[in-house]
Amino acid sequence: MGGVPEVLSRFRAAVGAGRVAGPKLVEGRQPLYRWVASSRADVTKVGSLIGPWLSRQKRAQFQSAVGLAWTAVPRASMSWAAGLFDAEGSTSLGDHRSHRGYKYVEAAITQGGAHVPEELARFMAVVGLGTVYGPYEQEDANEPIYRWRLQHADGVHRLVHLLQPWLGSVKRVQAWNALALVDGQPILPRGRVEWGSHKSHCVHGHEYASARVRPYVSRGAGIQRRDNKQCLVCSREQARARRRANKTIGGPQAADR
Repeated sequence: MGGVPEVLSRFRAAVGAGRVAGPKLVEGRQPLYRWVASSRADVTKVGSLIGPWLSRQKRAQFQSAVGLAWTAVPRASMSWAAGLFDAEGSTSLGDHRSHRGYKYVEAAITQGGAHVPEELARFMAVVGLGTVYGPYEQEDANEPIYRWRLQHADGVHRLVHLLQPWLGSVKRVQAWNALALVDGQPILPRGRVEWGSHKSHCVHGHEYASARVRPYVSRGAGIQRRDNKQCLVCSREQARARRRANKTIGGPQAADR
């Protein structure tokens, strides 16, 4: 999408100060735009407005630049989380590791720092989803890289539902398109087909239906076991083999004992 990014226009409208500069053109990259406030009055105004939600690191930068200081801990809210995702998050598709042709959906936010960035920890606490991974080494990065990730379609659906009222159109449409593709795929078969999961025959060719000669009775919590959970032919053969092995190891003396 060309032109000034919506997130920068919305930010400038919200704080009522600064300007959007750009584009900066670099071969092989998309045009780069940035919001900038270059006067002390504008920096002070913006810091006063957004300070309650800033991390301690960002607050320290405002204090060093214009003397602003805050005593209350940073606030966390769903609108703040949506703003962070709007600025630095993404929803993307990847190839499924074990099922060729299937895609999985991932939501992610990447940041650098000497340790887990405060913003990622706060974001995860607010939305109650995902995990922060890292640190990673990345080419051209000045600091170790950490990444909050959510790789489950149901979870990404919930994330979009939580953040959608405050998300810009770019990240909203990006998430909708990715989820639409994943939701439109055929239902993913559970398990590895080559391991015999959810099949009519076990890996040795015995039919599950004919292998069971009496009803399964649970000895635990009363949960009914699936017919294809265990092959009784294989179980009986394994038991016979163990008995034969025990007789061979014990020998005649084992019977006397």
